[in-house]
Amino acid sequence: MGDYNWFSEENLQVATEGLYEEAKKWEGLADRMLSVVSLAAGQSLQPSAFSVIVDGPVGLATTSDLNGGYQKMFDWLNALFQQGAVQFEAMAVALKNNAEWYDHTDANTAQNFDDIAKQS
Repeated sequence: MGDYNWFSEENLQVATEGLYEEAKKWEGLADRMLSVVSLAAGQSLQPSAFSVIVDGPVGLATTSDLNGGYQKMFDWLNALFQQGAVQFEAMAVALKNNAEWYDHTDANTAQNFDDIAKQS
């Protein structure tokens, strides 16, 4: 079976290229989620959208309840969409940082092996 080729370009680059490619996917997802955030934020409704044709206090209470329920769900979903965009971007950054760490570590390791070989 022979010695392991520590200096092989394939061994050092395949993993990081994959990490960089995956980071691009997560950046794309973050961008898409930001467009969802933007579109969803424009879907608010005025309280009058929930008014029912009922006279008196019952109609006002029903309108208020429906509007309140809608607003809670609207705020909750918009917060989730925003968090999604942030988390997708964080995943992209983590993947890039990991790839850069591997690249740096591999370069240092190769340099260390060269130094050891020169000392022998």
